[in-house]
Amino acid sequence: MDKKDKIYWHSAHHEALQLELYEYGDSLEFKKEHELYKEAPRMDTLIIKKIKNVKISKNIGKIFKNHNVVEYKSENDSFTYWDYQKVIAYAFMYSSHEKVQMSDITVSVSLTVYPRELTKILEDEQGIRVLEFSTGIYYVTVGAVPIQILESKKLPEDENLFLRNLRSNLSGEDMMKTLQSYKERKPLDDKNVFLDRLVKANPDAFKEAMSMFTEDVKEIFLEGAEMHGWLTDRDKSKEIERLKAVAKKLLLLGDSVEKIADATDLSIDTVLSIANQLEEVPAVS
Repeated sequence: MDKKDKIYWHSAHHEALQLELYEYGDSLEFKKEHELYKEAPRMDTLIIKKIKNVKISKNIGKIFKNHNVVEYKSENDSFTYWDYQKVIAYAFMYSSHEKVQMSDITVSVSLTVYPRELTKILEDEQGIRVLEFSTGIYYVTVGAVPIQILESKKLPEDENLFLRNLRSNLSGEDMMKTLQSYKERKPLDDKNVFLDRLVKANPDAFKEAMSMFTEDVKEIFLEGAEMHGWLTDRDKSKEIERLKAVAKKLLLLGDSVEKIADATDLSIDTVLSIANQLEEVPAVS
């Protein structure tokens, strides 16, 4: 992928967290890029329990206390020892600024590339163990605050579909499952940053997924693709040519221009133009 086509995943990750914790929507408040101070570094996401001490049974939220700092690294970004120190500093700064006890704060690091170098430093040089709590979730056993590392590509699909698939190189089936689950949680409106990043990073998987849906569901997503520009001009051109080919066949079968325009979403003028071209072709004797 060219640098100019780089996908910026952070806003999509913020939404993926909300989708993963959908059933706790009334209990949690999600603050995007929460400012610690003016002109200071921002946390990627801050999750606050609106209902204090509510129990989160979701795997990624079992560690949660009342204030939860989340740091996100995109699919090709590493998480170094200095990144680790920085996110812990966020927790301390938040504690100081908001007058929240450190004992009421947790830190989560969500990433694709597991930080092996960081783990080696923590374990070999500082005697801090990093243990796998459950599939794709690792707890740092010693520290000022509870810390978990979420290795998204290893998270279980049946429990963490949105974080797991927040990346490029998805298969058509991955995309289909993600779109279907998204549709069950949220409507397709103009704030679908998660879908926007996902489809733009995986245009071929999106087109493959469309072939797996029923016509009514397919129509919903294609309307969203058109509305939000998820498909490239080349994709749109190919789709228009396909529809024109369908219109030509229907004209040869004797269907009316109006009926064909309605069936293909082509304009009446476009269908008329195709009909005129057919009339200009000499009959084969």
